[in-house]
Amino acid sequence: MQPSPKRPAWFNFLIPYYAAQEIVVNIVPLYILYLGGNVIEVGYALALYNIVPIFTSILSGRLSDVTGMRRNLITISLGITLIAFLIMYFVKTIAGVIIATTLFSFGFSFAIPVIGLLLTETLPKNMWGQGNSWSFMFMLTGYIAGMIPTIIVSIKFPIFYGLYIIIMYLMLAFLFNYLYVKDPPIAFERRSEVRNFNLFLHRILKWPAMTLRAPRLSDFKILKSMKSSVALQLPVIIAASSMFFLATNLFFTSYSPYLVYNKIPYWMVLTVSTYILIVNSIGMLPKIRQRAQKADVAFIVDMLLIRVIGAISASVVASYVYGMGSFYITFLIFTILGLAYTPIYVGLSSLLYYNLPTINQGATLGVYSSFVNLSLFLGSLFSGYISYYGGYSFTFFVAGLFFMFSAIILEWFYKVHEREF
Repeated sequence: MQPSPKRPAWFNFLIPYYAAQEIVVNIVPLYILYLGGNVIEVGYALALYNIVPIFTSILSGRLSDVTGMRRNLITISLGITLIAFLIMYFVKTIAGVIIATTLFSFGFSFAIPVIGLLLTETLPKNMWGQGNSWSFMFMLTGYIAGMIPTIIVSIKFPIFYGLYIIIMYLMLAFLFNYLYVKDPPIAFERRSEVRNFNLFLHRILKWPAMTLRAPRLSDFKILKSMKSSVALQLPVIIAASSMFFLATNLFFTSYSPYLVYNKIPYWMVLTVSTYILIVNSIGMLPKIRQRAQKADVAFIVDMLLIRVIGAISASVVASYVYGMGSFYITFLIFTILGLAYTPIYVGLSSLLYYNLPTINQGATLGVYSSFVNLSLFLGSLFSGYISYYGGYSFTFFVAGLFFMFSAIILEWFYKVHEREF
């Protein structure tokens, strides 16, 4: 009996990489508010953070395919994040933070296609599923490793001091990239990730957009050409996914500002953000993940309805609960929202994979990625404006409506056409 291959050493790089990334995502809204900004400016920063990856993934993905480089591309990625850190550290203005956030997004997302290919190139095919699990485990470890020291620092010091934790992890990422990431003897192209379900999930769960090439205007015509109900599944999946991610960013872009509005200390805001990361990870437990990977529409709809309950509950709470009460009840709301998140994400991604056409996969993924990234962008952008002018309760209610729309689209289509599948 042959011994199982060992876990490749490059996985160690994922811990500081994801630690730095998670700190940035959580510290930016608080830092903008600390500098005197408002929820609209938080929305600007996170909207830009969410739209940039569609462009960087095309660029770095193409470079990965053409050059076969892995370590050098990750070095470029980390170099861009270092520039972003220096801007945020020295330019202590809201505009500086927004520019730095955009650059952080460029740097972090630049590495995503490379990380996806490393798994393909360093493990045999029969280990790709195991590699997917390892990758998730290291990602979660990185998230928590980043958040815990940031919480501790923010108890005693202003939120600005969290930047020191970011630079510590960036330096570790540089070191681990140098020590553990190697260029493969035989480089794979990104198309290999579409040919295997485990690789596809590994890649798309890093960021809900996956492009094999730059989207073209003509690509969107494929949606018009789908006449049969079987072919129409793809536009329905894209619409449902777009609604889901729009609602997610509508809700969470405003949630940290909502807690700060209720005079909750920054370290407590970071604590509940860490809590939902842990709850989200429960959805990756084998039994739940396997159920989600079956792309059972009824299961996905049930999970979406749980998210509706969570968002509407938050809307009610925001209207009637103030001060520290909003902090304590957040744990219940985040439990509801978090338990449903990963099953929906995995379920919709699996549904997309099973319905990819045998031809024009690059065009199809480009269309999907364009809609999803636009939804993430608009969710953050609109969240700031709705909260500022309509209140946090209304924002959470609107998010709940979009979760509901996502569920309705799936339920209606598959009920009407269930005999045809």
